[in-house]
Amino acid sequence: MLILILHLTLPSILLRYVNRQLSKIEGYKGSVEDIDIAIFRGAYTIKDIRLDKLSGKIPHPFFKADIIDLSVEWKALFNGRVVAEIEVEKPVLNFVKGPTKATSQTEIDKDWTQVVDNLIPLKLNRFEINNGEIHYRDLHSSPKVDIFTNNVHIIAENLSNAKHKKEELPSTVKADADVYGGQINLDMKIDPLNKKPSFDVNAKLTEVNLVKINDFLKAYGNFDVEKGSLQLYTEAAAKNGMIKGYTKPIIKDMKVLNWKTDKETPVRFIWEAIVEGVAWVLNNKAKDQIATKAAFEGRIDNPDVNIWFLIGQLLRNAFIEALYPALENSVSINTPKKEEKPTLLEKIFKKNKKEKGKK
Repeated sequence: MLILILHLTLPSILLRYVNRQLSKIEGYKGSVEDIDIAIFRGAYTIKDIRLDKLSGKIPHPFFKADIIDLSVEWKALFNGRVVAEIEVEKPVLNFVKGPTKATSQTEIDKDWTQVVDNLIPLKLNRFEINNGEIHYRDLHSSPKVDIFTNNVHIIAENLSNAKHKKEELPSTVKADADVYGGQINLDMKIDPLNKKPSFDVNAKLTEVNLVKINDFLKAYGNFDVEKGSLQLYTEAAAKNGMIKGYTKPIIKDMKVLNWKTDKETPVRFIWEAIVEGVAWVLNNKAKDQIATKAAFEGRIDNPDVNIWFLIGQLLRNAFIEALYPALENSVSINTPKKEEKPTLLEKIFKKNKKEKGKK
């Protein structure tokens, strides 16, 4: 009888509680349509959750999802830990850029993690997202921009170290998603219990069709492309408040000008001719690619990127040796600092700065 009473009354009690917690997120309005209870499974399921920004009349919610299932992770019981897991079905996250803070939607003003903690009485150990979407929208640009990735799958495990691992980075995060004919893959080890960010991550973005993001290129670069693909490779590691790593973008087979249509707008034709001319100069003819490598190292809140090294790598790819389109596996949490030899550009400009300083 008690179980029957709980089964009948708990959903409405929890529904009011969840909606009350969502209302605590400053600047946003949260709502949940329904909640189901699974007493024997130790779980409750939130259905049709939505989080909208109150200001700016933004037509897209900051976050919505069909289902969020919060439950006890039964596998962790074998390790002597009572912890929670969350599974999210079909979530959509919308980042919106606007001319003012009110019309922009890039972050939640209040610490939303406290709300999540209030919704889960146990420590979170496992987190999974299925069939997600992430959008970047600019509703005020010309043309309007909607860049997105779909079929997002993310799984994070052992977040509270329920397995009692003694490794420096005991937790794992894996993610993959589809992006305009290409795919994102991320593999990360992390210590979420460390107050200072501590992680080792490899990520790659492969074979993105640049033609499909022409609205973005027109809005922010005032040009579009006839063909081309983008690849991006990144490694980074953080420890004790410091971070090091690199990002290696590679553009292949890019063609900007369309002589038949672009010549009808002379100003744009000239600009696209300049873009294609620069691309031709920097293109490695043997591999038909434009590439560079941006290395960074320093404090995690303000890493240093060597701009002259970046330009030097761009020229090296164009005229000397093409950068290889792959992860280098050269960065890890315990990799000692590598002293990079100064490029010719660094030597020239540092020398000029010293001479100006003496004067």
